[in-house]
Amino acid sequence: MQKTDISFIFSLLSPKELEEFRDYLLSPFFRIPKRLVQLYENILKHKDEIMAGKVSRRQLALGILKNSSDDTALRKLYSDFNRALEGYLVYSSINTNTHETELKLAKAYRQKGFAAKARHTLDNILKDLKKIPSSENKNKISAEIFEELNLLEEAPDFHKFSPALEAESEHLDAYYIGRKLYLFQLMYSKEKLNSSKKYDTSMLAEIIGFIQKNESRIKKSFPDIYLKYLMLKMLEHSDVELVIEYREYLEEAAKDLDRAQLIDYYSDLYNYLTIRISDGDHFFRKPLLGLYKLLDSKGLLYDSGKNKIHLYTFKQVTDTALHLNDINWAEYFVKKYADTVDDPDRKNIVNLEFAKVNSFKGDLKAARINLAKVDYRDFIHYLDSKLFLFCMEYDASNFDEAELLIGSTLKYLKHNKELPEYNRNNSKRFLHYAAKMLKIKTGSGGGFELKKLKEEFTAETRSVYARNW
Repeated sequence: MQKTDISFIFSLLSPKELEEFRDYLLSPFFRIPKRLVQLYENILKHKDEIMAGKVSRRQLALGILKNSSDDTALRKLYSDFNRALEGYLVYSSINTNTHETELKLAKAYRQKGFAAKARHTLDNILKDLKKIPSSENKNKISAEIFEELNLLEEAPDFHKFSPALEAESEHLDAYYIGRKLYLFQLMYSKEKLNSSKKYDTSMLAEIIGFIQKNESRIKKSFPDIYLKYLMLKMLEHSDVELVIEYREYLEEAAKDLDRAQLIDYYSDLYNYLTIRISDGDHFFRKPLLGLYKLLDSKGLLYDSGKNKIHLYTFKQVTDTALHLNDINWAEYFVKKYADTVDDPDRKNIVNLEFAKVNSFKGDLKAARINLAKVDYRDFIHYLDSKLFLFCMEYDASNFDEAELLIGSTLKYLKHNKELPEYNRNNSKRFLHYAAKMLKIKTGSGGGFELKKLKEEFTAETRSVYARNW
């Protein structure tokens, strides 16, 4: 039996949110039918059976419907339950965003003609916003607040200077510029993985020009914008001085940024360094590991929100430490963050990285056990597992198995056209050198070929899987 489709609720909602959802269902304010509360209780009671696929939708509805064999009534029960869940999500989103809720209240007051109440509400939001660091969202809501204040302006005052009008313009510019810089970064990152189609970066030159003309003011008042600006300069110009400036400015601006922002901007930095390394600037690897260790000590590696680490970050940090032969720290890192990887099937990447750690420690038996537990559910796990297994088979002189791995991986690359360009080329380059190494090792090549291969590999500046190996 497959998992009941209601099982997604356990990954959608945290334990705390599940409790809040129950309160929402029981609240007389929302008038939720009692049968939905009963279904909720049944779902929580049978969580393990639901996740294991051992209970059906119909079984969960026993005691709720008059006729459990009525398919129409069963579909309506689950449809109503899903609508209640959606209602809770919307309510929760509104209820947790106080500023937006208050802004809607101010708009309602203005539209009803209660100008004084509207102004008082807007002034209170602005006072609260002063305590919050500069951010894209703060600029967006500030612009909306000043728009409301401008709409409250009375006709006799039209000829007077309006600070609210100037403030709305400034915050709207800040929101627009910050958002556009962020989007340009995303475009660059996506093009790095797949350059077959270029993005339209209209207005980039104009925005950069505006920032350069107002650099001093932006650097002082809008650190979030200045950091995005620096990152785009770094992406455009491979200048080490820009990297140093970014890190120094980020450390200086830390007092004006909240924890989530620090995590975001530091993640931009270490992701940028991995790009530079993949482009051949391997001298960045040691500083990158140093940065990882610093952020780990400060609790700033949770770049996927709610004390979760991104799967790619988990992999990249471990691989970087192992590349530099810092095996003890790599093992410490994997053990510390194994349960925080933001992936429902985190056991795959955790077993893969444990396999690498155990292999570097010389425990090949444990490494093979780890690899056997990896499910090749996507190209990340498939390619990394296969290429790493090749390294293990080659080192163990299992050359027939190693040759089979080259063939099967090349076949996988051929038949999976949707793979990111970077991952495809990175793997192909490894297999190119692996095939030549295998040919020499098995006796079909000679000393001249080995020397030639070494020269070719030394001259290779592009990213190659397991370069240090």
